[in-house]
Amino acid sequence: MRLGFIEVSHQLCLECKSKNQWSELEEELKKYFNKKKVAERCKQIRNFYVSDENTLWITIFEKKLWWCFANTDITQRGDNTKDRAVIGKWNCNNILGESLKLEYFHEKLQKPNCNQTICCKEKYIQEILERINTREYQEIKNNIFEHEPHLANEREEVILQRIKRDQEIILEIKNKYNNCCQFENCGFTFAKTNGGFYSEAHHLILLSQEGSQDENNVVILCPNHHRMLHYAQVEIKDKENNKRLVKINGENYFLIYK
Repeated sequence: MRLGFIEVSHQLCLECKSKNQWSELEEELKKYFNKKKVAERCKQIRNFYVSDENTLWITIFEKKLWWCFANTDITQRGDNTKDRAVIGKWNCNNILGESLKLEYFHEKLQKPNCNQTICCKEKYIQEILERINTREYQEIKNNIFEHEPHLANEREEVILQRIKRDQEIILEIKNKYNNCCQFENCGFTFAKTNGGFYSEAHHLILLSQEGSQDENNVVILCPNHHRMLHYAQVEIKDKENNKRLVKINGENYFLIYK
């Protein structure tokens, strides 16, 4: 991850950082920029030098939002630009692997001149974090812990890999049913702000009870019917042809298969 501003030396930035005093940097920048530009550039340089490894960095490229984390070690190149090594790599997908297309974000992030790498402590941080982490991820994670509590002790990266693997399979099934609820005479879905459609996946036999991750065990539902299967008295019958009888609180419902 590279920082420009060749007008100021790496050594000066390090000295300002060590003293936590940036007035000397401001004085140096005044030789090249007006007051407003000095304040902006000083802030960017300071963030580049003092932000820790937990700081999220973003940039805009090819109509997508890219994000990364970076090591704290900074080196100077021969052209006087400065480098921080990215931890892993730049990523243009959310945590579930979906592309972070710029059209999904606030219009001000879509401006052509919004292409510099910035420290993500700025405006729109909440929207950016929600897009990267996704509400669906937290919902899926909570659902896993609810029905498979032993997984709560696993490391976060193990949970993430599990969720990503499950989601790849579930996404195929959701696409097959166009994100519409499989219950007969329902078919409910709704458009999300990112351009897709919302639905929920349910395992008829839980994975913790040796349920499979294939289409015979996974059904696509609206939120209402999904909660019913979790919290009502449910009796699930075998599938016959393209239908499966499900008794919910004594009433007959049918899941429709393609």
